Amino acid sequence: MNDIKDTTGAALASGERIATRFHFSSFIHSRSLNVIQPDIGICGGITEARKISDMADTNDIDVQFHVCGSPIATAVALQLEAVIPNSLIHEYHEISLKPQNIASGLYDYHPIDGYFKIPDKPGIGQALSDDAMTSAVKTTID
Repeated sequence: MNDIKDTTGAALASGERIATRFHFSSFIHSRSLNVIQPDIGICGGITEARKISDMADTNDIDVQFHVCGSPIATAVALQLEAVIPNSLIHEYHEISLKPQNIASGLYDYHPIDGYFKIPDKPGIGQALSDDAMTSAVKTTID
């Protein structure tokens, strides 16, 4: 990645398919990326995303969480972006605008005049709707 970064002179961003801080470590410590993009649902959850963000911050690397999964992912990303010093921008993916996606959460978070309001509901600030819960595929593991 450093070869690409040095050759192009462009800022590089990647990471939505990288899992855990141990996998991010080589990209962060080599500074081969200008922006890391952990997906909270893939990288190990809220705590792991925070650890990855902290590691990036100590190496002057910005974070832009990859958010295209659900209203739950959006709420979690907004909460984390509010507390990490190296948050660059919130990803607002077209999937967030699909009616089925909007209907799967109790609360609808969208930017107003280019800004998101940080969720202030209990917990992460989001919950699945009753329709999402009843229509979800359920599997029992014995």
